[in-house]
Amino acid sequence: MDRERAFEAELYPDKLRVETDPYAPLEAARRDNLERIAARVRTSGRMPRVCQYALSVGGQEPRHSLEAAAAFAVRQSWQVGVGQSYTDHHGATDPLTRPGWCLVRQQIRAGYADGVVVITPFVVSPHAGEYKQQLEWFAEHLGFIAVVAPEAEDGRG
Repeated sequence: MDRERAFEAELYPDKLRVETDPYAPLEAARRDNLERIAARVRTSGRMPRVCQYALSVGGQEPRHSLEAAAAFAVRQSWQVGVGQSYTDHHGATDPLTRPGWCLVRQQIRAGYADGVVVITPFVVSPHAGEYKQQLEWFAEHLGFIAVVAPEAEDGRG
C-alpha cells in the first residue's frame, strides 16, 4: 500500500493527498483504557495514583511539563505520589531504553501507580508503532497513559 502511494505521488505530484493521523485511533484506545482503569480504581474506593513523566530538552529539567502534568492530575482528582516524577535526558529514543520510562513501568507493574501523565503522546514515542506497544503494555498491566495536550484541546479527561 505504501509503495502504491509513493508511486502515485511520483506520477501525480500535484494531486492533493490527505494523510491520516496514525495517532488518532491510538488516542481513542488510550482514552478508553484510561476511563476503564480509572473507573475500576474508583469502584475499589480509592483515587487513581499516577506518576508524571517528561523528556528533557537540551539538558534542561522539564519543570513546566511536570507542573502541567501535576495540575492535570489534580483536575482529574488523581493522586500524584511523592517522588513519582520521572524524566529522561536521552530524547526521543526507544522508550524501553530510557531509565525514567522503565521506572514508570516498574511502578505500574508493582501496583504502586495506576497510570502515568505525559504532556503529549510524542513524549512516550514519536513513532506510532512504539506508542501502540506502550499502550498495549499498560493495558495488559492494568495501567493507563494520560495525555495532557489532547484533553486540553477537546475538553475530554
